[in-house]
Amino acid sequence: MAVMESARNRLGAGPHVLSDASGACRPSTWQRMALELVGTFLVLMGIAAGVLTLCFALVVVHGIMH
Repeated sequence: MAVMESARNRLGAGPHVLSDASGACRPSTWQRMALELVGTFLVLMGIAAGVLTLCFALVVVHGIMH
């Protein structure tokens, strides 16, 4: 994004300014942070479930082998 801004400034177009209409539909900072936190938590839970599934499968295979 910074590269595009600097290229635009070199061309003489000036900095990009958001209008009130485009800024109104964006969620606030704490809402975006909460969504990112929930997403990170879900990813970590998915990884944990995968690890537990792998451990369970290895225990079952070990039990079958003996």
